[in-house]
Amino acid sequence: MMKKTINWKMVIIQCGFWAGAILDLLSAIASLIYMLSPNETFINTMFGWPPISEMSYLIFITECALMFGWTALLIWGAQKPIQRRNVLLLTIVPVVSMIIIFNIIAMIQGNIYWSIARILPPALVSILIIIAYILACSIAKREKVSGEETTNA
Repeated sequence: MMKKTINWKMVIIQCGFWAGAILDLLSAIASLIYMLSPNETFINTMFGWPPISEMSYLIFITECALMFGWTALLIWGAQKPIQRRNVLLLTIVPVVSMIIIFNIIAMIQGNIYWSIARILPPALVSILIIIAYILACSIAKREKVSGEETTNA
């Protein structure tokens, strides 16, 4: 009976890592398409973005690198989810929470392309990641697994 509970918890934890990775990957791909498209594209129309400027291009270079890197970090974390559970916490605080905050700000400022539909997916992913982190911490506490990796980083 206990093994089924642990397996169920591990599924939730893995879903937290993979949902975050997928959200980051989709954001990175959308930014990459926008960055590499000097004229109007479906991404520009969908998000209400103007054609890219030189300054926007420089910002998107950094954003794409960070989003692809964070995707890789979450996939790496999913390989040893209990030992690397703190990656989930780092994902929630700066990454997903800022996505939600900036979407809310854009919606309040009247951007017609921002709506509750743009806020809901990252909000749901954040809830999943928080639950996954709590479950990983409970397993780690029970098994006394260190939060830092000691072998084969």
